Amino acid sequence: MKVVIVDDDSIIRKGLSRTVPWEQNGFALVGSARDGEEALSLIAEMRPNLLLTDIRMPFMDGFQLTEAVKEKFPDMKIIMLTSFDEFELAHRALKLKVFDYLLKPVDTQLLLDTAKRAMAELEYESEMKRKVIEGMPLLRQRFFGKLIKENLSEDEIRSHSELLNFRLPRAKYVVILLTADDYSYPDYQNRFGKEMLKYCILNVAEETVQNNYEGIVFDSEDGEIVIIYYGNGEQDLIEQTLKIAETIRDNVEKYLKTTVTVGIGFIYDNPGDVSRSYRDAKAAIEFRHMIGTNRVLTVGDTGLPPTCSTEIILNGIENELVMKVKLGLEKEAHAILDNIEQRVLEIKFVSLVQVRLIGIEISLLMFKELEEIVKRNVKFKDSLESFHTYYNELERFQTVQEIFDSIRQLMGRFIDITNRQREIQTKSMVHKAIDYIESNYATEGLSLQEVARFVHISPTYLSILFKKEKNITFSDFLLQIRMKAATELLRMSGLKSYEVAEKVGYSNPQYFSQCFKKYTGFSPTDYKNNDH
Repeated sequence: MKVVIVDDDSIIRKGLSRTVPWEQNGFALVGSARDGEEALSLIAEMRPNLLLTDIRMPFMDGFQLTEAVKEKFPDMKIIMLTSFDEFELAHRALKLKVFDYLLKPVDTQLLLDTAKRAMAELEYESEMKRKVIEGMPLLRQRFFGKLIKENLSEDEIRSHSELLNFRLPRAKYVVILLTADDYSYPDYQNRFGKEMLKYCILNVAEETVQNNYEGIVFDSEDGEIVIIYYGNGEQDLIEQTLKIAETIRDNVEKYLKTTVTVGIGFIYDNPGDVSRSYRDAKAAIEFRHMIGTNRVLTVGDTGLPPTCSTEIILNGIENELVMKVKLGLEKEAHAILDNIEQRVLEIKFVSLVQVRLIGIEISLLMFKELEEIVKRNVKFKDSLESFHTYYNELERFQTVQEIFDSIRQLMGRFIDITNRQREIQTKSMVHKAIDYIESNYATEGLSLQEVARFVHISPTYLSILFKKEKNITFSDFLLQIRMKAATELLRMSGLKSYEVAEKVGYSNPQYFSQCFKKYTGFSPTDYKNNDH
């Protein structure tokens, strides 16, 4: 690790150079300078890892030197030295993000320890940078996957672009989607195997785009190759997109001896709409079962207008629906589902694929909630079929009504399960509360709040549960427990009335007597003497 020392005092400069055992501690002193100006040319030549600089120097002080160094060599670690213990100096040093700030005369060991910490930090930062660079292709891949699946804002796209070091200019955007026709036929195995075939198609696509065009090529998690293509003139973009698609399709057939179907989405005005063009392209590929494989299909071939995404249709309302189902609010859940269905029907050109996607999204959320219930209570494990079974059933439906009727049936069964689960949970909570009361009724001041804390619910809710499950209020139940215990003690023991009061949670014997008489019709003394 290379070190440069800068100080206008020649004695200090020589002392730091000669008396500090730099080499024995893994450092190489590569030069020293009298002021900032001299230091800059030395730093440019030697490229040290660590700079030790005095603050107060002629011509260019330590702060000016630090600013110049940080601009050209941002990774360099800087330790500032000064004879003045001034807050303002330390504050300025902190703002410049120097590694540390030491007072002269500097203890040799402290200086070495600080230098070692600076180098450890530099090594850590270098390692992190190396890992980021190595992981950049994967990070970019993940971001591109997000870009085609979600409606990202301009700010999100810009910040990711800067971080991942690529450019998405302000231009018109279109998505070209490639899928191998072999993927559609599980009984027919291509000679490459799926992953190798996908890789070969990716190479063909990359070569085609990189040779003459501006665009991003990557493979998605769905087994597709995606090209995000951009340009300025719409007509030129249409012609170039078709040319790219045809070139790739032709080269795959010629060199790989297999076929791909290519889907092209609508052109949109900014990168935030890439996800819409992706869904258009996907819809175009869905039409190959009607038009045929080994073709280039534009979304215009399907008769669909520019896409209105599933996200725009639902806009988070699916989560609200599942929450109502989870709470057992059947009427409200059905109202939300009716509203979603109405929205779908109002969109003139919605594809069956999009409607199925909505059905899958809603049902998948419900199945996830069911998994949570099963984890808590295995008796519900066989209450519903697996999601895979339901998904296969959903794939067979051909109309909006069939899909939504199926969701309604699923919803009804799910509400029934959640209500039964809640009933079991409610009874369990009340039983826990009763056990706690029976064990602690002798504690004076035992309250609804204390019992509610024990069973981890609110006092209000516990009060409601008691009334619902036991048909009695909490305070009446506690009184009942205490009075039953008191009658037993009065009948079976030789304890006096005030002693019994204490044993059942009353420090005031008069108040105990009032409660006892109200409950039994007798005073404690009369009850004991009459031998009840």
